[in-house]
Amino acid sequence: MKKYYNDRHQLNMEISDAEDGIMHIKLHQPTGIKEITVTETTGKEIIEINRNEYNDNHRETRRHVSLEAYDPYGALVKDNANPLQEVINKEEIKQLHDSIHHLKPAQQKLLMKKFWNDIKQIDIAKDEGVSKMAITKRLQTIYRHLKKILQK
Repeated sequence: MKKYYNDRHQLNMEISDAEDGIMHIKLHQPTGIKEITVTETTGKEIIEINRNEYNDNHRETRRHVSLEAYDPYGALVKDNANPLQEVINKEEIKQLHDSIHHLKPAQQKLLMKKFWNDIKQIDIAKDEGVSKMAITKRLQTIYRHLKKILQK
């Protein structure tokens, strides 16, 4: 008995060798196993069709590369991610980084402390000898400036 598998390597079909001009076929389907009896000629045609389908599927998978696997920047995209949204997000982040370079060095340093080093505003205020409200106002000024740059 020959066994045939689908592309996910699950048993799909079992075909017996020809006996007295007939072949027995077991089809493994999600709803259960279905058994049929066919002539030897029909059985050989089924085997040939199955072989051709298998070869075609493998030929196609070797020929193609998934375009959703990598974004235009060469980074691997998550399976459940929307590739277009990933590209848009990266482009927005790039624009944000470019606009940060237009800020004054002291403003850039404050952003680094707040967002990259994850230092709390109260701790930044203590280090600089100012009130937390002063840091809040500086950040608001930076946000307004970045918004103007990004809207250009």
